[in-house]
Amino acid sequence: MINKSYTPPLYIQIKDTLIEKINSGEFKSGSQLPSERELSDTYEISRMTARNALSQLVDLGYAYRVKGKGTFVRLPNFERDFVKLSGFSQMLKSRGIQPSNKIVKFEIIESDKKIASLLETTIGTKVYEIVRVRYGDNIPLALEYSYLPISLYENLLQYDFENNSLYEVIENIYDYKLKFSKQWIKITTLYEKEATMLDVDENTPAFLLESISYDINDKVVEATKSINIGDRTIFYTELWPNGIK
Repeated sequence: MINKSYTPPLYIQIKDTLIEKINSGEFKSGSQLPSERELSDTYEISRMTARNALSQLVDLGYAYRVKGKGTFVRLPNFERDFVKLSGFSQMLKSRGIQPSNKIVKFEIIESDKKIASLLETTIGTKVYEIVRVRYGDNIPLALEYSYLPISLYENLLQYDFENNSLYEVIENIYDYKLKFSKQWIKITTLYEKEATMLDVDENTPAFLLESISYDINDKVVEATKSINIGDRTIFYTELWPNGIK
């Protein structure tokens, strides 16, 4: 028998109210939710009740916490497509998410063993290194390191990769038409420096995606190491039996 007189606990009522406001768009993806104090004052509840309501939102996947800053509406997971060869910005736009970038570093370096391996060159070869924080709807999603051989890209430093697509510059300016990409993915956690740049806690789970891009002549034209925040990223692929598609 249903108890029609049942009234949910206050923190559940507040949680449900906040979910309604999220679903209606009153609280948009990435926006900061009211603090415990603000909820306490607005609904005349205790700070503990407000804390429990916000914890429920986080546990249910409607929100996430940023240490020292508050609780924010969760950005829908970004689906990275392993089927089509396209840039980060293009993938975001195709899903209705507005991309943006912040350049952390853009300079010429000498390749170490790892970079040389990715670019299929020798240790010490000079390459461009582009380090960017990649955003979707102003929420940090990934920290990306891109490496390009100097021998293939004269005067690359003149381009603004906060506002220009690297893939578009590779194909349209330097005329290297992309053919395919090799990709590897593994689970990792964020070091303090990486976490600070992505505005999350140290040791936050993440996916490390390494890729090598080839042009139509099977020449390596770019390599990328992308660190994607774990709970903001989904990877998508398709598997087909041999000879069927």
